[in-house]
Amino acid sequence: MSLKGYYLISRPLNSFYSGFAVLIGAIAAISNPLTEIQIINIFLGYLTTAFIAAGGYAINDAYDVEIDKINMPHRAIPSGLITPKQAMIYALILYVIGILTALVIDILACIIASIGAFLLFLYAAYFKRTGFVGNLLVSILTAIPFIFGGIITESYETLIYPALFAFLLILGREIIKDIEDVRGDKLENVQSLALRYGVKPARNIGIIIILSLVLLVPIPVILGYYKTPFFLGALIIIFLAVFYAIFLLLKQTDEEIIKNATITKRILKSCMVVGILGFILEGLTKILLN
Repeated sequence: MSLKGYYLISRPLNSFYSGFAVLIGAIAAISNPLTEIQIINIFLGYLTTAFIAAGGYAINDAYDVEIDKINMPHRAIPSGLITPKQAMIYALILYVIGILTALVIDILACIIASIGAFLLFLYAAYFKRTGFVGNLLVSILTAIPFIFGGIITESYETLIYPALFAFLLILGREIIKDIEDVRGDKLENVQSLALRYGVKPARNIGIIIILSLVLLVPIPVILGYYKTPFFLGALIIIFLAVFYAIFLLLKQTDEEIIKNATITKRILKSCMVVGILGFILEGLTKILLN
């Protein structure tokens, strides 16, 4: 046992960045000027996310120890700095600190934080290599900070849009990524949609999910929640990028689809960045003008 082991296994830099997801979620969902209490709660939400993310990293390493002995022997557990049991106890402590911090905000924030922590455990312990269920969990975990940020700022009417945007985009990207990785996943016996049902059916499901994203994004504009040039510009870029991504996937052979999945995955990642920037600039505009 060593302090260095506990430090390394919590991935402090990654956990630090994870906390910013709540800040992004709060700004993205905001519908009114921030109050002093809300600013304090955003900071508490940041700490909550950072602690739970650190616990998630520790749990992940505890379950991946055999793989890490081969691929990542320098990590805390395979290098002997900390044992899997110690990592699990440490993760539990980090989870408790994170959840209690959320409880200071309110009970609803505590419930959301608890759900996020539990899903991180489920993903690492059972669903990391299960294909579509794992894809769903990753997508839900991506959406939770937006929900959390919306709850903290009490932006209940608008939090659903950035959360759904993140969920659908990541879910579509995860399915496309599985198409790209289909050969490697076959060796690892990962039950992805592409392996279980074939490349083209997986491609079709991915396209349907991405198209549902295109139908979703204009809704808050139509309802009048988002109306700045920043958001509208982001909307146009996302539309063009998504339709180009779909065009790339509409190939005849599996080989062409697999090849273009790599480009499509990158396009969808860029859409995520553009969409988040659109939500953030929309929120900042509301803060500055009110």
